[in-house]
Amino acid sequence: MKPISFLDFRPAPGTVFEWTVGRETAASVQLAPVDPVPLSYNQELHLNASLAAERTGLPGNPWIGTSFELDGAADLDALGHAFRAWMERHEALRSGFRLNVPAERIERFTLAPDAIELVRGPGVLFESADTLHDYLDERFAAGTDPFSWPPLVLGVVIRESSSTVFVGLDHTAGDGYSLALAVWELATSYEAFLAGRAPALPETGSFLELCAAERTRGAAISADDQPVAEWREFVRASGGTAPAFPLDLGVTVGQSWPQSVYNQRILTVSEAGLFEELCEEGSGGIFAGILAAMAISIHSMTGNEVFRTITPAQTRRRPTWKHAMGWFVTCTPVEFSLGGATSFTDVLRRAQLSTQRALRLASFPALRIVELLGEDFRVNRRDFFSMVSYTDYRSMPGGDRHSEWNASTMGRVTEADDSHVWISRQHDGVHISVRHPLTPSAIGVLDDYTQRITDILLHELRGGTQPAGSDAVGWTRLHSHPALCGSRRDVETEHQMAGQPVR
Repeated sequence: MKPISFLDFRPAPGTVFEWTVGRETAASVQLAPVDPVPLSYNQELHLNASLAAERTGLPGNPWIGTSFELDGAADLDALGHAFRAWMERHEALRSGFRLNVPAERIERFTLAPDAIELVRGPGVLFESADTLHDYLDERFAAGTDPFSWPPLVLGVVIRESSSTVFVGLDHTAGDGYSLALAVWELATSYEAFLAGRAPALPETGSFLELCAAERTRGAAISADDQPVAEWREFVRASGGTAPAFPLDLGVTVGQSWPQSVYNQRILTVSEAGLFEELCEEGSGGIFAGILAAMAISIHSMTGNEVFRTITPAQTRRRPTWKHAMGWFVTCTPVEFSLGGATSFTDVLRRAQLSTQRALRLASFPALRIVELLGEDFRVNRRDFFSMVSYTDYRSMPGGDRHSEWNASTMGRVTEADDSHVWISRQHDGVHISVRHPLTPSAIGVLDDYTQRITDILLHELRGGTQPAGSDAVGWTRLHSHPALCGSRRDVETEHQMAGQPVR
């Protein structure tokens, strides 16, 4: 599963077919009663931001999307059945929103599964990749409006030798995990319908149950509770706001730049396995090990001894939610110090303790805690926060076929004033993707940063030790790190322009 910029989503030209809801389904939206299930905290923030953006003339729906490949010309009937079955199966896809102007509130409605009807439009031939790209850019932007149900774009580009299935959706309907889930479910359902049988899919839970449970959980928290106190301490240490990306990419306060996505593999599949074993021997996990390498690299570049970031955490705590579409994500703080550390294992253990604390705090809705922080928390950037995310795609449904399907995730091209980091473990190793402002200095800084991370990881795999005579954390300064005594490892690098990966 490869995160790409939408500017780099350039499927080969062909004939495009799309599916939209039929007239009866569209009419049922107007008559659908208010669903009493409250909006999730994420949905509320997202929808209010969308309304505010509309009032100010800014893009308001930072859509997310995915694509995958099928061999040969796709069977349109089988694919249409797969799209419809997918929407029928997931409440998050059948749930929509409308603004109640007199009451000044956003209301939810949810259609029944048997109300879903999809109609396939006529094929439109595109003879160039650029023209097709421009068309899809317009369709994804227009078709994912969260206040125009369904906020979905469903289609395929058909050629004689292959077909590219594409899906765009508003964030209210899914998260990054959901995109991988969609690829697996749509591809396997298509194969089943093509073979004349019903898809054999596991039971799926209700995202709306999560929305209700989250609100109940949030209402039980008070400003004096320990989780709020821990967040307040973290925010104060970050200057009264969420932590920013710790390296200078050349962005001044109040300035934003076009987005770019930087991708690089930092460990091969064999190196990833060995590094995971090394981390387990040091009483940590591979995510903690990579965070430790990041912290050491940051220290070598800036002198900062405290590593501080925010990490997304899944809220799919019920087994049936594993296969449910929806925005099952909260955020939680990660913070640890390198002060006095004398080995990589020291830093690893501190990172592991911090991730364990983060998982505990993740059981409390982050946006509810931000509400309770009040004036102790302020937003001073276009990007709400900088983060480091870790995803093991190998364990996801269909993860073993991502390469076969040439699956990718993407997002709407906007602007940025901060950076987000995605660490993904895949069947060919561990990758780092950075969504960043495309400043003149950004690529050089990120090249340096990821190379240092890679060198530290490889050094530890080779049984590296602290240089003789070095003092405490000073050994992390890479100009004296043994990993650099030999030749630097060549790592494939992609500079992918202007995109918004999945959050």
